[in-house]
Amino acid sequence: MRAKSLTILAVLLLLPACSKKLPQIGAGNPDEEFKQCMHLSAKNKFEDAVQCLEMFKARYPQTKLGQEAELRIGDAYYAKKDYLLAAESYLAFIKLHPRSPRTDYAHYKAGTSYLLETPKSIDRDQEYLDDAIDHLRILLRRYPESQYRDLAKEKLKQALLKVARRTYYVGNFYFRTGEYIASIPRFMTVGEEFPESGLADKAFYKAVIANIRLDNIEGAKTAYSALMMKFPSSKFCKQAERKLLIAAKSAEKKAARR
Repeated sequence: MRAKSLTILAVLLLLPACSKKLPQIGAGNPDEEFKQCMHLSAKNKFEDAVQCLEMFKARYPQTKLGQEAELRIGDAYYAKKDYLLAAESYLAFIKLHPRSPRTDYAHYKAGTSYLLETPKSIDRDQEYLDDAIDHLRILLRRYPESQYRDLAKEKLKQALLKVARRTYYVGNFYFRTGEYIASIPRFMTVGEEFPESGLADKAFYKAVIANIRLDNIEGAKTAYSALMMKFPSSKFCKQAERKLLIAAKSAEKKAARR
């Protein structure tokens, strides 16, 4: 009896899902049917919207609205914060319609989706960051007149800042653990490639110190020269100069005793 009651309860719970009615696609005006799909998205019924749009693009595959439906599927996933599914949808559109006038939008949204999928904490895996940068750069390079250009520039700046912070974080980890050889190229990369990151002058300074601790005075001079040339007003210039002078004198004394 208990098992029978549970079965009846399960059926009753499933009834609303089974009775859910999506817009009928293919029997009326395509413009109106597309609007009905978009109305589902506007109501935050994103799963229903995706189903509706999938049916629409299957019914009208070679039409302008059919192509637009493919993009709107990505938008629905994006709004639902399923960023990887959104990115996959935009990439599918790019592959199927490389000459579409909407391809710039697809690249922008794919790049943004990958960026949003990247963890905020720089000590976590940033595996999608390169994909974000690639798509945003493609938009900027291939579509100079795109209306999404300024937005893409801002997103690219955010992505590159993440790269700079991540690179500095790794370099500083090696620095703190005494792995100076491993830290130096990372500090130099931050200084040379990310001058607007807010970390570049400090990175050059750390490269100076790391080289000094390796008794590599020439390497320290190279890092110091880069610091002075790119950030002459930085507070780290005088500190680096003082450290370098002390190290150079110490090296001369050691050489004289040999």
